[in-house]
Amino acid sequence: MLKFADQPPASTADPHAVPHGHQAALQDGLDFINTLELEKGLPVDHLTDLPAALGWLQAHDLLHLEAMEAAVAAGQAQPDLAARTLRRIRRLRAAMRELVDASVERRPPSLDQLGEVNKSLRTHYVYVLVPAPDGVSLDHRHEGDPVDGALARLAESLARELSQGDVDRLRVCANPTCQWAFFDTSRTGRRKWCDMSTCGNRAKAARHRERLKGVPTPLEGASA
Repeated sequence: MLKFADQPPASTADPHAVPHGHQAALQDGLDFINTLELEKGLPVDHLTDLPAALGWLQAHDLLHLEAMEAAVAAGQAQPDLAARTLRRIRRLRAAMRELVDASVERRPPSLDQLGEVNKSLRTHYVYVLVPAPDGVSLDHRHEGDPVDGALARLAESLARELSQGDVDRLRVCANPTCQWAFFDTSRTGRRKWCDMSTCGNRAKAARHRERLKGVPTPLEGASA
Protein backbone atom coordinates (compact mmCIF):
# COMPACT_ATOMS: atom_id res chain seq x y z
CA MET A 1 0.00 0.00 0.00
CA LEU A 2 1.36 3.40 -0.96
CA LYS A 3 1.96 5.58 2.08
CA PHE A 4 2.81 9.24 2.43
CA ALA A 5 5.90 10.61 4.11
CA ASP A 6 5.47 12.98 7.05
CA GLN A 7 4.19 16.38 5.98
CA PRO A 8 6.45 19.12 7.40
CA PRO A 9 5.07 22.17 9.19
CA ALA A 10 4.92 25.38 7.18
CA SER A 11 8.16 26.65 8.73
CA THR A 12 10.06 23.65 7.41
CA ALA A 13 8.12 23.10 4.19
CA ASP A 14 10.08 21.63 1.32
CA PRO A 15 11.67 24.56 -0.51
CA HIS A 16 11.76 22.45 -3.66
CA ALA A 17 7.99 22.05 -3.89
CA VAL A 18 6.61 23.47 -7.14
CA PRO A 19 3.06 24.87 -7.30
CA HIS A 20 0.57 23.31 -9.68
CA GLY A 21 1.99 23.68 -13.14
CA HIS A 22 4.07 21.82 -15.68
CA GLN A 23 7.42 21.64 -13.93
CA ALA A 24 7.61 18.59 -11.67
CA ALA A 25 8.53 19.06 -8.03
CA LEU A 26 11.24 16.97 -6.41
CA GLN A 27 8.49 15.25 -4.41
CA ASP A 28 6.90 14.11 -7.68
CA GLY A 29 10.18 12.48 -8.66
CA LEU A 30 10.51 10.75 -5.28
CA ASP A 31 6.88 9.63 -5.36
CA PHE A 32 7.56 8.17 -8.81
CA ILE A 33 10.55 6.22 -7.49
CA ASN A 34 8.45 4.95 -4.58
CA THR A 35 5.79 3.45 -6.85
CA LEU A 36 8.05 0.40 -6.59
CA GLU A 37 8.21 -0.19 -2.86
CA LEU A 38 8.68 -2.90 -0.27
CA GLU A 39 5.83 -4.26 1.82
CA LYS A 40 7.05 -6.54 4.60
CA GLY A 41 10.31 -6.76 2.68
CA LEU A 42 8.71 -7.88 -0.60
CA PRO A 43 8.63 -5.69 -3.74
CA VAL A 44 5.26 -4.27 -4.76
CA ASP A 45 4.92 -2.42 -8.07
CA HIS A 46 2.06 0.09 -8.19
CA LEU A 47 2.59 0.67 -11.91
CA THR A 48 1.03 -2.70 -12.66
CA ASP A 49 0.17 -1.97 -16.28
CA LEU A 50 0.16 0.89 -18.75
CA PRO A 51 -3.21 2.38 -17.69
CA ALA A 52 -2.02 2.44 -14.06
CA ALA A 53 1.27 4.10 -15.04
CA LEU A 54 -0.40 6.68 -17.26
CA GLY A 55 -3.04 7.32 -14.60
CA TRP A 56 -0.26 8.03 -12.10
CA LEU A 57 1.33 10.55 -14.47
CA GLN A 58 -2.02 12.23 -15.09
CA ALA A 59 -2.86 12.35 -11.36
CA HIS A 60 0.43 14.18 -10.78
CA ASP A 61 -0.39 16.80 -13.45
CA LEU A 62 2.35 15.52 -15.73
CA LEU A 63 0.05 14.29 -18.49
CA HIS A 64 -3.13 15.93 -19.73
CA LEU A 65 -6.28 13.81 -19.53
CA GLU A 66 -6.69 13.78 -23.31
CA ALA A 67 -3.10 12.60 -23.81
CA MET A 68 -3.55 9.89 -21.19
CA GLU A 69 -6.75 8.62 -22.80
CA ALA A 70 -5.12 8.61 -26.24
CA ALA A 71 -2.09 6.68 -24.95
CA VAL A 72 -4.31 4.14 -23.16
CA ALA A 73 -6.37 3.64 -26.33
CA ALA A 74 -3.23 3.24 -28.44
CA GLY A 75 -1.90 0.67 -25.99
CA GLN A 76 -5.14 -1.29 -26.06
CA ALA A 77 -5.04 -1.36 -29.86
CA GLN A 78 -1.34 -2.30 -29.92
CA PRO A 79 -0.32 -4.51 -26.98
CA ASP A 80 3.33 -4.44 -28.08
CA LEU A 81 3.29 -0.64 -27.93
CA ALA A 82 1.75 -0.78 -24.45
CA ALA A 83 4.48 -3.16 -23.26
CA ARG A 84 7.26 -0.96 -24.70
CA THR A 85 5.83 2.19 -23.15
CA LEU A 86 5.47 0.56 -19.73
CA ARG A 87 9.06 -0.71 -19.93
CA ARG A 88 10.23 2.81 -20.78
CA ILE A 89 8.46 4.24 -17.74
CA ARG A 90 9.84 1.56 -15.44
CA ARG A 91 13.37 1.94 -16.84
CA LEU A 92 13.42 5.61 -15.94
CA ARG A 93 12.09 4.82 -12.47
CA ALA A 94 14.88 2.28 -11.91
CA ALA A 95 17.48 4.76 -13.19
CA MET A 96 16.23 7.52 -10.90
CA ARG A 97 16.30 5.11 -7.97
CA GLU A 98 19.93 4.30 -8.75
CA LEU A 99 20.83 7.99 -8.77
CA VAL A 100 19.25 8.48 -5.33
CA ASP A 101 20.95 5.35 -3.95
CA ALA A 102 24.31 6.45 -5.35
CA SER A 103 23.92 9.92 -3.81
CA VAL A 104 23.01 8.51 -0.39
CA GLU A 105 25.87 5.98 -0.56
CA ARG A 106 28.34 8.65 -1.77
CA ARG A 107 29.39 6.73 -4.87
CA PRO A 108 29.21 7.31 -8.64
CA PRO A 109 26.00 5.99 -10.22
CA SER A 110 25.87 3.26 -12.81
CA LEU A 111 26.75 4.74 -16.19
CA ASP A 112 23.92 2.81 -17.85
CA GLN A 113 21.37 4.24 -15.43
CA LEU A 114 22.85 7.71 -15.75
CA GLY A 115 22.49 7.36 -19.51
CA GLU A 116 18.83 6.40 -19.10
CA VAL A 117 18.11 9.59 -17.15
CA ASN A 118 20.05 11.68 -19.67
CA LYS A 119 18.03 10.12 -22.48
CA SER A 120 14.82 11.29 -20.81
CA LEU A 121 16.26 14.76 -20.26
CA ARG A 122 16.85 15.11 -24.00
CA THR A 123 13.10 14.92 -24.71
CA HIS A 124 11.88 18.16 -26.24
CA TYR A 125 9.18 20.25 -24.65
CA VAL A 126 9.13 24.02 -24.75
CA TYR A 127 7.73 26.66 -22.41
CA VAL A 128 5.58 29.44 -23.83
CA LEU A 129 3.83 32.47 -22.36
CA VAL A 130 0.06 32.56 -22.89
CA PRO A 131 -2.52 35.24 -22.03
CA ALA A 132 -4.07 35.07 -18.56
CA PRO A 133 -6.78 37.17 -16.84
CA ASP A 134 -4.16 39.05 -14.83
CA GLY A 135 -1.43 39.15 -17.48
CA VAL A 136 0.39 36.07 -18.73
CA SER A 137 1.08 32.58 -17.45
CA LEU A 138 3.65 29.95 -18.32
CA ASP A 139 2.43 26.99 -20.34
CA HIS A 140 4.21 24.33 -22.33
CA ARG A 141 3.99 22.68 -25.70
CA HIS A 142 4.93 19.07 -26.31
CA GLU A 143 7.28 18.32 -29.17
CA GLY A 144 6.88 14.59 -29.57
CA ASP A 145 5.36 11.91 -27.37
CA PRO A 146 3.61 13.50 -24.35
CA VAL A 147 4.56 10.48 -22.22
CA ASP A 148 8.21 11.24 -22.96
CA GLY A 149 7.55 14.84 -21.94
CA ALA A 150 6.12 13.69 -18.60
CA LEU A 151 9.12 11.45 -17.98
CA ALA A 152 11.48 14.28 -18.90
CA ARG A 153 9.98 16.48 -16.20
CA LEU A 154 10.31 13.71 -13.61
CA ALA A 155 13.95 13.19 -14.59
CA GLU A 156 14.52 16.94 -14.47
CA SER A 157 13.11 17.19 -10.93
CA LEU A 158 15.80 14.83 -9.63
CA ALA A 159 18.56 16.17 -11.87
CA ARG A 160 17.88 19.67 -10.54
CA GLU A 161 18.27 18.49 -6.94
CA LEU A 162 21.41 16.45 -7.59
CA SER A 163 23.15 19.27 -9.43
CA GLN A 164 21.89 22.40 -7.67
CA GLY A 165 20.04 21.42 -4.49
CA ASP A 166 20.75 20.16 -1.00
CA VAL A 167 21.91 16.65 -1.90
CA ASP A 168 22.76 15.83 1.72
CA ARG A 169 19.05 15.84 2.55
CA LEU A 170 18.18 13.13 0.04
CA ARG A 171 17.56 9.98 2.06
CA VAL A 172 16.63 6.32 1.84
CA CYS A 173 14.53 5.09 4.76
CA ALA A 174 16.67 3.20 7.27
CA ASN A 175 13.96 0.56 7.70
CA PRO A 176 15.32 -2.36 5.61
CA THR A 177 11.77 -3.52 4.83
CA CYS A 178 10.82 -0.08 3.46
CA GLN A 179 13.73 1.82 1.85
CA TRP A 180 11.56 4.67 0.59
CA ALA A 181 13.37 7.58 -1.02
CA PHE A 182 12.57 10.88 0.69
CA PHE A 183 13.80 14.44 1.20
CA ASP A 184 14.66 15.28 4.80
CA THR A 185 12.84 18.48 5.78
CA SER A 186 13.64 18.21 9.50
CA ARG A 187 15.36 21.12 11.22
CA THR A 188 18.40 19.04 12.12
CA GLY A 189 18.68 17.26 8.78
CA ARG A 190 19.20 13.94 10.55
CA ARG A 191 15.99 12.09 9.85
CA LYS A 192 16.44 8.36 9.23
CA TRP A 193 12.86 7.29 8.62
CA CYS A 194 10.46 8.19 5.83
CA ASP A 195 7.70 8.46 8.45
CA MET A 196 8.13 8.42 12.22
CA SER A 197 4.59 7.13 12.76
CA THR A 198 5.32 3.94 10.79
CA CYS A 199 8.96 3.06 10.17
CA GLY A 200 10.28 5.17 13.05
CA ASN A 201 7.93 3.62 15.59
CA ARG A 202 8.66 0.12 14.30
CA ALA A 203 12.38 0.71 14.77
CA LYS A 204 11.85 2.03 18.30
CA ALA A 205 9.68 -0.98 19.16
CA ALA A 206 12.33 -3.35 17.76
CA ARG A 207 15.06 -1.68 19.85
CA HIS A 208 12.83 -1.95 22.92
CA ARG A 209 12.33 -5.68 22.32
CA GLU A 210 16.09 -6.15 21.93
CA ARG A 211 16.72 -4.37 25.23
CA LEU A 212 14.12 -6.52 27.00
CA LYS A 213 15.92 -9.68 25.89
CA GLY A 214 18.81 -8.77 28.16
CA VAL A 215 16.67 -7.89 31.20
CA PRO A 216 15.87 -10.80 33.62
CA THR A 217 12.26 -11.27 34.69
CA PRO A 218 11.44 -10.78 38.41
CA LEU A 219 11.41 -14.56 38.94
CA GLU A 220 14.78 -14.95 37.22
CA GLY A 221 16.23 -12.19 39.38
CA ALA A 222 14.90 -13.80 42.59
CA SER A 223 16.40 -17.19 41.79
CA ALA A 224 19.84 -15.81 40.92
